[in-house]
Amino acid sequence: MKPTLMLTGRQDSIVGYRGLWDLIELYPRASYLLLDKAAHNLQIEQDVLFTAAVKEWLERVSEEMSHDDCCRSK
Repeated sequence: MKPTLMLTGRQDSIVGYRGLWDLIELYPRASYLLLDKAAHNLQIEQDVLFTAAVKEWLERVSEEMSHDDCCRSK
C-alpha cells in the first residue's frame, strides 16, 4: 500500500466529511485531515493548512520513493 492523503472540510455540504472517514479502513497508510472553517474549496478557504499538509505528504512520498529506488538497485 502507498501513502494516501485525505483532506476534507468540516462545513462541506456538497460531499461531506463523514463518507471519507468511512473509507479510512480501506487505506491503511492514509492520513486524514478534517479542516474546520472549510467547505468544498479547502485550497482557498484554508490555504495555509492545505498547502502545509500537501507539502508534508509529498515529502513523505518522495522519501519513500527514493528509499524504494535505493533498495531496488541493490
